[in-house]
Amino acid sequence: MRGVLSLTTLENALKINNGKAVLLSIKKEWLSKIMAGEKVMEVRKSMPWEISHPFVVFCYETKSNGGAGKVAAAFICDDIDSLNCLQSLAVFDDTELPKETEKFVNESCLTFKELFDYGKSVGALYGWHVASTQSLDKKLSDFGLKRPPQSWQYVRISI
Repeated sequence: MRGVLSLTTLENALKINNGKAVLLSIKKEWLSKIMAGEKVMEVRKSMPWEISHPFVVFCYETKSNGGAGKVAAAFICDDIDSLNCLQSLAVFDDTELPKETEKFVNESCLTFKELFDYGKSVGALYGWHVASTQSLDKKLSDFGLKRPPQSWQYVRISI
């Protein structure tokens, strides 16, 4: 389910989590694919445990490769898949991938090699579902922050 993130959807996800949301750092090229609807899964080495689905994810576009250096988008994460790296990435021929690995490759816009390189040193990777998107123009200071997270962190939003 993709589409424009409505104020109601955003407010509902924030209410479910008492104003708690996630702020993640993301490179310009990946955020562009999310906003275009090409990338419907964001792969991370960890996932939020202190929040319920659906939750709001604010995207800080990093300054690398001409990125904006601001919170440029938001999406609703309505589910998270996990990928057992020891089983699902231990293939010798990437022409016949396990179904869950193929899903991660197709939905994340990562190649098998990129997925393997990212996940080879961890036990699991997590695929955050991108359900809806909205462009934003916010500063980190709007979230009470002076610097962006390394990967992601919790933020609290007044509702």
